[in-house]
Parts: sequence; structure tokens; C-alpha cells
Amino acid sequence: MREAEHVPVLIVGGAVSGLSTAAFLARQGVACRLVERRGRPAWHPRMSDVGPRSMELFRSLGIEERLRALDEGRESVIIRVDRLAGREIERLSMGGPEEYGGLTPTGQVWCDQDQLEPVLRARAEELGADIRFGVELVGFTQDEAGVRAVLRDTAGDGEHTVTASYLVACDGAQSPVRERLGITCDGPGVLSHQAGILFRADLSSALRGRSFVLCLVDDLVDSATGDRLNILLERNLGRWTLSVPCDAARGEGAADFTRERCVDLIRRAVGQDDLSVEVLGTDVWPMRALLAERYRSGRVFLVGDAAKVLPPTGGFGGNSCIEDAHNLAWKLAAALDGTASPGLLDSYEAERRPVAQLLLRESVARAGLFLAGAAQGGSRQPGDGPSKAGVVLGYRYNSGALIPDPGPADPAPVEDPRRPSGRPGTRAPHVVVERHGRTLSTIDLFGPGFVLLTGSRGAAWQRAAAEVAGDLGVDITAYRVTPPPSPSAGGAAGDAGLLDVEDRWTGAYGVGDGGAVLVRPDGFIAWRRPAEEDRPGDALRDALVRLLRPSGAPSTAGGPPRPLTVTADASATAPAAS
Repeated sequence: MREAEHVPVLIVGGAVSGLSTAAFLARQGVACRLVERRGRPAWHPRMSDVGPRSMELFRSLGIEERLRALDEGRESVIIRVDRLAGREIERLSMGGPEEYGGLTPTGQVWCDQDQLEPVLRARAEELGADIRFGVELVGFTQDEAGVRAVLRDTAGDGEHTVTASYLVACDGAQSPVRERLGITCDGPGVLSHQAGILFRADLSSALRGRSFVLCLVDDLVDSATGDRLNILLERNLGRWTLSVPCDAARGEGAADFTRERCVDLIRRAVGQDDLSVEVLGTDVWPMRALLAERYRSGRVFLVGDAAKVLPPTGGFGGNSCIEDAHNLAWKLAAALDGTASPGLLDSYEAERRPVAQLLLRESVARAGLFLAGAAQGGSRQPGDGPSKAGVVLGYRYNSGALIPDPGPADPAPVEDPRRPSGRPGTRAPHVVVERHGRTLSTIDLFGPGFVLLTGSRGAAWQRAAAEVAGDLGVDITAYRVTPPPSPSAGGAAGDAGLLDVEDRWTGAYGVGDGGAVLVRPDGFIAWRRPAEEDRPGDALRDALVRLLRPSGAPSTAGGPPRPLTVTADASATAPAAS
């Protein structure tokens, strides 16, 4: 066995969760290694909806345009038919501009998982991540000093040992790491068994010029449990998936879906008996809803499907994997470089597990409708639950790395993103601003460090940001936001940094011209002061210490604090230090 190497973070699993974790860590400057036992990426497209929140994160990662180039322009709707070539029964929205318009500077992209993963891998490697497929985790131990992992090259090059400060398990729904840690899962469990048939065929005559993401086919296959989840999914690259119930209770598996049976099912779903079909493969899988009791054990963290398994209904599963990774990455970076104490890492579970409970509840509600054959399972708002935009962009953290406003707490898990409160624990809202003559979104200002936004009378806050950053070794960029000038004054922002083009900033963030809002590296509001403070430096310093060092003790997880980087944007009264 070769001598042990050391990496700050070892990531196990090379699908969306692992590759996202590697990319976000590398963006934070954290050296990491990803190992994946498969020699190559998965062949099945699986996830196809890269939602607007994920696209905001990928925008900050610099791959928005790469992903958007893969989108083939399908309309974000769901239809229900007796057969694709036959009668259309109903048509419903599945998101898109109607749902998300005006809430984000970007938008969802229809991009299959087998197209997304190579883009993520390439970007992670560009940023310095070490990605190794064909390497399997054999076992690991951990103590107060770190994690010791035994890895094996599946090509037969033997075993070697790696030590890491932290291990991130992105090894999927069956997660061997989670099992080894003895972390159990709870929830509704298996809702259905499905067989996904990937195929190519010319469906142009049956489509009749229609565009959609998902087509629910009535009365094609009924399972022994009465499930009627028969779905045609349009994929990229001329591919389609037909998903039908699989009778696992009677031992039915992939081998039972012969080419002849698959072709027959596809022809019946389309409504063309002579359709020429190329079957590319069949994937049999259980539709499950499960949540891990814990997201962390010592120096090991669960991310994505290792932490929770969601039905695909609603499109929340893969996107929540990306958001898990983003939440954890900046916290690991801060703990490793000494900016934060290890106590900050406890906020990962405190924040992401309640969100998973929300997503599990919403996706199961939609799954129940779909399994009964109701197209409303793919619509924006089943029953009396929150809108899809509320679930995707309005979820809240009610505890964790945040300092709540004074007064009674609001325990609601979701707020309407069209009426943002600006409260700590919410996603910092999208507001159109202008900087140096260029129009952008406040979303574009966030990450990889902290951002302090203050109003037109906020010069003292900018000076405080520079002082506190120097004292604590925290990266802070401070911007002053001014309302749009009168027509006679012209459109320049002057020395204030950001021009509030639509005069929305103070309302969306819930502060006045002399107030300030502290936004975390992941784009969530950590703390705010609605009005001017007599001693803004003390207030900001206290907030950051409470956020980053919740134990009150100095950091011991990494080395010395990283070099200071602080910018007080374009203000003569707030000098920048570096």
C-alpha cells in the first residue's frame, strides 16, 4: 500500500452532487479530490430540469452559457393524452417564465444529467479540483484530527491511503458511507417501481408541432398497486424516455423489458403501430422518499441523495443536491482556512435538513397525483401548498448561520419570492442594478466572500466593513446602493457603486437608506440592520463573530486566517484594503 497522501477534502461519488461539491470547493480555493468507482459517467439522462436556483449558482461558477447552449428550447409544459398521436386531454404549466419571470436574472434549463455532468467536471478541473474516476472507497476511519480513507483503483493498481480534514459523501441513495456511519433513513419509502426505456424515434407526426417537457399517457400500463405513472419525457440529442410501472412485487426487473416489449410499449404510447424505434437501454428503479436522520457524523458530511431521496415529481431532487453542495462548500472553506470555528459546520444540517423535509413533502404530494394519473402532479401548485416558485426560490433557513431580526420569529418554511421580506435566512432577492454603466443583478454580486449592501447614506457601513475585515480576516465586499436619479440628474451612479435601476432595493431587502444587509457567500441573508447605527463597526463585527465562531472559541480546524481581501466598492469615503 502506498504512503498516505493528504487532501483537505475527499469527496466520494462523481455524479451531480459530487461534481457540484468539487466545483464549489475549488471556486472557494479549497484543494479537493473526488473519487468515483465507475470508470465513466452514467449513460442514462435521468435529471433534466436544471432549475433557476441551480442556474444562479452555476452562473456564479461561470458555466451558465455552457449549459444554456445545451437547451433545445422545449416549452415548460406538461400535457396529458390518451395517446401522443391521439387526443390531448389537458395542458398545464411546469414552470418557466410564467412562474419565475422577474424573480431571477437567469432561468431554468432543460439539460439532461449525462450532459450536465461533463460540464461540471470540466469546470471543477479548470478550477483545480482533482477528479478521479475508477477509484473506489474501500473503507475509512476518523478521529479528532481527520479522516483516513483507503482507496482502490478499480483497474487493478492496488490500494492506497488518503488522509483528509473532511470527507463528503456524495455516493447516492444507497450510500455505503452513510451505512458505515450507522445513519438511518425515515420517510414514506418506496412509492412505486418504474422502468425507464431510453429510445430514439421520429415522433414528428404524432407531435403535430407541439413542444413539451413531459407527456402523461392515460391507461397504458397499470401496476398491481394501481399506479398509472406512464410518462413520455422528451430528452436532448433526439432521445426520449418512456417510464412505465414495473411490478417488482412479482420479481419483474430490467431483464423482463425485452426489446420487443419496449418497442410495443413505445408504439402504444405514441399511437403508431408501425413506428420505427431504436431502444438505447432500460433503467429499472424504485421511486422513493427518504430522509437521513443526520447529515453529519464527526468530519463526514452527507450531500445530495446520500442525505435524502426524493421522487422526481417537481424536479426538486437533483437541484437540491446542487444546493446542498453550495451550502456546505463555503462553510468547509471557512473552517479549513481558519476564518471560522468548526461550530459553523453544524449549520449545514440545521439549514439543509428542514429544506429536505419541505421538498420531500412537496414532491410526495405531486407523486401521489401522478401515480393516480393526474397531470396536476407536474403543475406549479398541487392542492393548497406553496407555489413552485415559492419552493424553489422562497425556501427559508430558520436556524443556522444567521442572526434573526429582533421580535417574534416567523417559523414558516417558505415565503412568496414575489414579496421578499429580506429577513435573515432568506435568499437575497434579485434586484436589477447598474454598476459602471453595466446592468446586472444583485445575485451577481454574491460569492465567494461576504457582501455588505448598504443604502445611499451608508458610507459609515462601508468604512466599518473595511475595518472589520481587517480585524477578522474575512473577505467582505461592500456596496452602496442609491435610488434612480431624477431625469434631470442623468443616469450615472456616481461614487455610490450601484444604481437601483427600478427603485426596489430598500423594499426587497427591508432596510432604509442608512441600513445594511450582510449576505453570505451562498447568497443568503445572514444579518441586517434596517437603519443607521451609532457604532456600525461594532455591530458588524459582533454579527460576523456570532456567525462564523458560534462556539465563541477561536478556530482550530485549519491554518492561520487567510490573507485579507476587502473591497468597498467605488467610494472615496470607504478605502479598500488588500
